[in-house]
Amino acid sequence: MQLVHEGYIAREANQDEIIAETLVEWFNRRPSLRDVTVSVTGGVALLRGFIVSNRDRTLAIELALDAGADEVQDELMLTWPLAA
Repeated sequence: MQLVHEGYIAREANQDEIIAETLVEWFNRRPSLRDVTVSVTGGVALLRGFIVSNRDRTLAIELALDAGADEVQDELMLTWPLAA
């Protein structure tokens, strides 16, 4: 466990929370991954949502592993933008 400083309040955070918070922050920086939701249990990251390319899928998985996940379960749905 690790102490996390939130403003003036310190709280304990477990490794799963730290991984999930890191991924949410990283995914929100990338427009193509903003619709991906993350949950982490026992070091296993579960990724759900919609992506538009396999490159985005690979990036999401790599980021989850880089954030500290031991394993990644990919439930991402591949969609293509509709032609105008």
